[in-house]
Formats: sequence, C-alpha cells, structure tokens
Amino acid sequence: MPVAIEALIPIILTVLIGYLARQHFGVGESVWSGLEKLTYFLFAPCLLVVSLANKPLSDLAWGEVLVTLVSVLLFCSLLIVIWQKFIRPVDLPSFTSVFQGGVRFNSFIALALVDNLFGDEGLMVGALATVVIVVSVNILSVSAFSVANRSDGGWRKLPYQLVTNPLIIGCFIGLSLNLTGVGLAPAFDNLMTMLGKSALPMALLSVGAALRLGDLRSSADMIAFTSVVQFVAKPIAALLVGQWLGLEGLTAIVVVIFMAVPTAPSAYVLARQLGGNHQAMASIITVQTVLAFFTLPLTLGLLLPA
Repeated sequence: MPVAIEALIPIILTVLIGYLARQHFGVGESVWSGLEKLTYFLFAPCLLVVSLANKPLSDLAWGEVLVTLVSVLLFCSLLIVIWQKFIRPVDLPSFTSVFQGGVRFNSFIALALVDNLFGDEGLMVGALATVVIVVSVNILSVSAFSVANRSDGGWRKLPYQLVTNPLIIGCFIGLSLNLTGVGLAPAFDNLMTMLGKSALPMALLSVGAALRLGDLRSSADMIAFTSVVQFVAKPIAALLVGQWLGLEGLTAIVVVIFMAVPTAPSAYVLARQLGGNHQAMASIITVQTVLAFFTLPLTLGLLLPA
C-alpha cells in the first residue's frame, strides 16, 4: 500500500468516527465543545512545545519556509480578490466566507499527516509552519472582514487575538526553550509528550463532529472556487516557490502539505462573530474536508517516492 494512503487512513477513520459519534451515537454538543477547548488550549500547545523545545533547529530553512508560506497566502488572497472583482462578485458577507475558505487551513489535519509520515522531524517543521500560517491568515482574514464591514473593529482585536492564540504561545515557548538552551526537564518533557499525544486524535474527532451536511446548492460556486484555490492553486504555488527558494526534502514536502489541507472549522466561528455568511462557510468547510481525503492522496503521490 502506498505510504500516502497508509498515513491518511487513520486520519480519515478518526474524522469519520467523530462524525458518527455526534450524528448517531448521542454524543452531545457540550461534550464536543469541551473537547475542542481542551484540545485547543492544552493538548495542542503541549504538542507544539515538545516538537520545538529539544530539537536541533540550526539546519532548518527558517527564512525560506517563511517566505514560501507568506508568498503563497498573498498570491491566493489576490486570486480571491480578482474572482470577487471581475469573475463572480458576491455580497460582502459571502466574500469573507470565500476568503476564509481559500486562505485558512486545518492545522490539525496537517500536523496529523506530517506526524504519520515523518514523526518528530515532520512535527518540528510543521510547528514552524503552523505559527507562520496562523499569524498570516489571521491578519489577512481580519483585513477581509474590516473591508467587508467597513470598520476597524477586527484590527483593534487582532493584536490580542495573536498574543493569546494557544498555538502561537505553544510555538513561542518551545522556540524560547530551544534557543536559550534551557530545554525541557525530563519530567516536564514526559508530561507534555503525554498530553501532546492526545492533541491530534482529539482534534480529528472534533473535525468530524463539526461536519454539517445540508443544502449545498446555494453555495456551489463558492465551494467550487475555494476548493480549487485550496487543493490546486495553493499546493502548486507552494511547490514552485519552495523550489525557487531552494527548499528540498522533508521541509519542502511539509510546506506543500500545509498548503494542501482543507480550511479550518474555526472559520465558521469567525464568520458568525464578525458578520460573515456562516451558512456558506459551514458548507465550504464540510465539502473541503470530505474532498481533502481524495485530493491529498493525489498530492502526496506526486511528492513522495512510491
């Protein structure tokens, strides 16, 4: 069986179990809400701290990873603006959902995939990619909402959102422990490793539970366009820019993987809070998550040796 399929099967099945548990086995909304918070605020930061704290970072192509990811996100943002301006204009709340559907990423699917494929080394590069994308995507998304709502309310909240984001905090702590030479004491390393191991299965179950299968026809054009951006434009751009900058091997593959996953369920929350089209956002998230399990094997098949 190809390596890509072997790495994806556990992820697909875990997401499916989460969906079935919510839809057919009576696991209520309060359970999923608590699980999401525990994963986001505790398990995932622990995973990122462990991934960075005691690993050698000197050989990592920091600058090239940063420039590749930011360049690709800016390019795709431009594509979405062109689509809105010249090809298929939609109302401004729907535009914000299209924007999030094209630039946001599901960090947990990406981290689970690189963990299955490359283990600790993949998680180390994935942790760096996570903090770069989280910061960039939040700035771009708040920009889109501010333009759509003709207000600067999102900008006022942005610095607080970034400095209190648990994923950014986890990466900052891990990098600080590493670069200062302090590292993690064995007892804390064991504790955070144990908690961090819970992050990815819990997050994938929550991804499955968040899927909503409803009427998709009213959002069909938005779903189609954002899916092309996510699964075609972003990974191809990441591959080309990465090659141009000299990225190679595991680092290049991880960067492309992070640019080839579906949008994040958190986009739905932001759409509701800031006046976006949350029904369209829910449809985009659901369809992209399902589509990813068909597109990711194709992407990985081109990247990985048979």
